[in-house]
Amino acid sequence: MLRLRMCAFARQKKYWNTLILGAVGFTTTAVQAGYSFDSSFLEIGGGNATAEVSEQVKSMSQGQLPGIYRVDLSVDNRLVEQRDLRFIRETAQQTSTPNGLFPCFSLEAMTDLGIDPTRLKNADISVDNCVYFNRDLAGVTYNYDFNKQLLDLQVPQAYIGSVPFATRRKGWSDGEQVAFANYNFSGSHFETQYGNRQSQFGSVRSGINSGAWRFRNFSTWQKSTSVDGKWNSVDTYVQRDLGNLMAIATIGESSTDSDLFDSISYRGAGIASDLDMLPDDSRNFAPVVRGVANGRSLVTLRQRGYVISEQWVPSGPFALKDLYSTSGNGDIEVTIEGPNGELQVYTQSFSSVPYMLREGQQSYAVTAGQYRPADGTLNQQAPGFVQGTYRRGLTDGTTLFGGTVISEQYRSALLGFAHDFAGFGAISLDVTHAISDDMGPGSETLSGQSFRFRYSKSIDLTDTNFSLIGYRYSTSGYYSFNEAINARANDSLAPYIDEAVNDSGVFSPYISGHLKSSFSANVSQQFGDWGGMYANLSKTDYWNMAKSNTSMQLGYSFSAGSASYNLGLAQSSGMGSDVRSVSLSVSIPLGNPGTSNSRIGLSTNQDSSGNASRSATFGGSHFQDNALSYSLGVNQQVSDQERVLGGSVAARYNAANAIWHGAYNSDQNMRQTDYGVEGALVATGDTLMFTQPLGETNIIVATPGAANVGVRTKSGVKTNSGGYTIISSAQPYRKNRVSLNTDSLSDNTDIEQLVQEVTPNRGAFVLANFETRNGRRLLLTISSSNGKPAPFAAEAMLYGPDDRLLSSAMVADKGRVFLTGVPDKARLLINVNGQPWCARDLDLNAHTLPEAGIGQLHISCDARLTSTDKNQGTPDA
Repeated sequence: MLRLRMCAFARQKKYWNTLILGAVGFTTTAVQAGYSFDSSFLEIGGGNATAEVSEQVKSMSQGQLPGIYRVDLSVDNRLVEQRDLRFIRETAQQTSTPNGLFPCFSLEAMTDLGIDPTRLKNADISVDNCVYFNRDLAGVTYNYDFNKQLLDLQVPQAYIGSVPFATRRKGWSDGEQVAFANYNFSGSHFETQYGNRQSQFGSVRSGINSGAWRFRNFSTWQKSTSVDGKWNSVDTYVQRDLGNLMAIATIGESSTDSDLFDSISYRGAGIASDLDMLPDDSRNFAPVVRGVANGRSLVTLRQRGYVISEQWVPSGPFALKDLYSTSGNGDIEVTIEGPNGELQVYTQSFSSVPYMLREGQQSYAVTAGQYRPADGTLNQQAPGFVQGTYRRGLTDGTTLFGGTVISEQYRSALLGFAHDFAGFGAISLDVTHAISDDMGPGSETLSGQSFRFRYSKSIDLTDTNFSLIGYRYSTSGYYSFNEAINARANDSLAPYIDEAVNDSGVFSPYISGHLKSSFSANVSQQFGDWGGMYANLSKTDYWNMAKSNTSMQLGYSFSAGSASYNLGLAQSSGMGSDVRSVSLSVSIPLGNPGTSNSRIGLSTNQDSSGNASRSATFGGSHFQDNALSYSLGVNQQVSDQERVLGGSVAARYNAANAIWHGAYNSDQNMRQTDYGVEGALVATGDTLMFTQPLGETNIIVATPGAANVGVRTKSGVKTNSGGYTIISSAQPYRKNRVSLNTDSLSDNTDIEQLVQEVTPNRGAFVLANFETRNGRRLLLTISSSNGKPAPFAAEAMLYGPDDRLLSSAMVADKGRVFLTGVPDKARLLINVNGQPWCARDLDLNAHTLPEAGIGQLHISCDARLTSTDKNQGTPDA
């Protein structure tokens, strides 16, 4: 690139300074008073400078040009966001800076940054509505690094106040009006010498968004060889947020949260605080379901009596992390069905850690409705009830909470507290007193208490995390609301049916006992380069069952070289088989780290029943973003009776419109084929999209007219033929950054702003609309009708056929300018110091240009074609 040397000529003091300017873009430094630049040095070969160039240099000699710049904004060295910010010239009363620019923040913008509103009452405001940093804001300073586009505000702590909730809500979006259906379908075909078995499971989460309203339905479908296909509607409701009340209202068929009381399925209405709206509090999470499978096994997850997931897992330890994220859904019952039909059944706790509220904060939930029993249950009542809960944050890290459930034949009240003991951890204690009427054959009135303790602590010194330790004990007379209803349905004091039978006559291990005590603990320990260890333990006792329901997993993982190792111990007992097992797995990458995605895996598993499994797999991934993953394996099942050798193949493809997966397993005794697809259908006012699975909150990415544009961080996600796609699982009430993959853009597609940030409300489909220009990339050499090149540093402005400003650029030496997104027909306007210099209509069809790459044109323009109204407007950011 041609470099020009410009010398600074001292007219008052007789010495020279030197400054280097780039041919396409250059940076100027502030000049001391009394200095000016000799513009003739910008002319190639010397000579007198034109008046236009002199005007350009005079304007730019005052420092950087005022205007809108995209900067990374930080406050007290803490990154806030990337935003487009307007800068104005510094005034004489302000402290001089190297670039001569002052950031323009309005009163509202200063409040949004957390500045105490009382300090803004007497603020000095310019005619441009910019707040000056003087008077009560005299301690605020800033540092603007123009080259890196970094702006850091230094605000004294005394100036910081709390950002009002109403202020934060202004940046949240209800999203677009959409209709959608998120589907998941899986099936298997199992063949043995004794017969065949087929099973299918599907679920659909559908809904409609209209403004702040959310209409939702969750339905599941099951079919097997002996059971006809049947749809079950799990939840159907409408929701919307309640504005500044920081709460969400729900009407229809849903369930209460399980923070204080057990989750209750209801048909009615509820209002509950959404604590995710708080700026710095923890987000809700979906649990990680862990276990150990002895051979290829089917894992079934149930909540509130409904099957919510069925997945086949390979032999050895497993961790299911892709559960649908919904707050407070209650405990999860896990059933593991092994290849020989043996069952492991246990309950994994899904109660969150003690929720600590800051001083002055509060949360509440009120529900009124009718109890909704699970489909297929017999003789269950559906009484009306009212439930209410309340939390309040007090001083010194203490939170008080309480609640009540009131029904015709049931009353309960809960009271408790949580406290952060500095250096020891967070503890919560609560007690619930319940009175249950019409219990058992004698229609007795029973009362009892339930005591609960929970603990959470992370020890940074030893890198130990007690993520959840909890214990609960209930007296024999205590019944939860769900237990009391189940007991009345059985006309006994035992709220469960041992060896329950479903419609097909097959044993159903759904647990619903009279709880006596429960204990759960999740502990993890990291050893630095020596790996990490985890332990998960849960034990549940029932008053009406002699045997405890116990589950324990203990694991240690570490790396040696490029290989990783995992050793696991597990035990489960209760309903189904009592099983103890030990497992070992090794994963070894092939090729150079970072360049190869292929791995070899070896695993072995042995249980207390004499069954063992061993496997060796080869897996890898291919295509852009590793969209296709696959594995090939051989395995051996060993028991007291036989040794069975088999093989398997599996693949998963993350396509732009769905996720497809399948597997085939066989040995001398059986053959099994698994298949499935996950995806979604989304309809908006502009397009119909087939996409990958949705989350609760989603982002619509729009690049109108540009197909196959990829997005970063999401494998396989690309825009469809119309330029639309979906990014799933966005964070509600938080800024979500959307970044496009520049490698996926075609040569004739230009998107000036490749990164956007959006802040959706919960459940919204918020739009990230990228202004897309489909056109040529051109290097133009511009001269006037008499052959005079366009002046250096002049502004070239490109207009579309509809007179809309498409882009602008700065003219380099010899009248050259680079433009992108140039349509076949356009109009070019050259401005010098804000005044028209010449204009030209462009018709690219009249020129021979390459199909791809950068085209080059020499054009001349006529000053008589200029019009002053074309000088209005600025390019879209």
